[in-house]
Amino acid sequence: MRTKFFKLIVLLGVLIPLCSSAQTNVKKAFDELLKSSDVQYSETHSLEKDTETGVKRSQCDVYNFTLPASRFRLVENVLKAFKEDEDKAYALSSGTADKNSGKIVLAVGNGNGSSPTINPNGYDYHYALFLAPKSEDNTGCYRYAYAINWKKNKDKVEGSLIVTYATTLKYRQEATNKVVYSNGSNPENWFTTMVAYMGALSEQAANTVGQQTLAAKIFKQAQLSQNLKGISETDKEAARELLKTMILDTDKYDPLTLQLLKSAFSNLK
Repeated sequence: MRTKFFKLIVLLGVLIPLCSSAQTNVKKAFDELLKSSDVQYSETHSLEKDTETGVKRSQCDVYNFTLPASRFRLVENVLKAFKEDEDKAYALSSGTADKNSGKIVLAVGNGNGSSPTINPNGYDYHYALFLAPKSEDNTGCYRYAYAINWKKNKDKVEGSLIVTYATTLKYRQEATNKVVYSNGSNPENWFTTMVAYMGALSEQAANTVGQQTLAAKIFKQAQLSQNLKGISETDKEAARELLKTMILDTDKYDPLTLQLLKSAFSNLK
């Protein structure tokens, strides 16, 4: 039976309480920044729950803020809080994005919908991933992601605070493997497998090795189309269009990944 969801989207809404979990210091620092009288911000929220159980399946909160450069301490406090909570995180990353940086997104829900980008060109960023508390998810399949990005000049600081709730990347990859990866050489499952590889590749924006591994699988799947009988022309054409879209996203993938995708497109016959 298809799982039923309801979706609540609030634009420029009220700051929602952050859940109680391991990232205590980060949440407090986020709150302190947003509640400061010197800070201006806009916000967007989305939330999805199972309508039968009320269990949360997806959440995304984005706060775009501006503050005076003299109040940069508020950003420094957030970074200090990440440091204080890092022993409770299972993954974290930071850096400065430029025009050559691959796009880093934070998955929301099952990872199939839109995901916020945390490293716009010219911004510093920091993010950490924490498993959801057992009171919310006793399976260990869900996680919270907390992120900040910012750009400072002599007068002001612009940036974003981001919180998302989603299944872990490991869970999404294992689920995909179980459902379709073993059926890739079956003409009835060829297209499903190709799309699964493409979806998994989109999750590897910050992982060059992961990108290249999945691009190689896409290339091999495309080669199969030359000799595997029974693949419909409709499926092939749909795969070509998807590949074409991915190839045009040059900022997201490294050069080798893009070359593999182009070769896959050429071999899709």
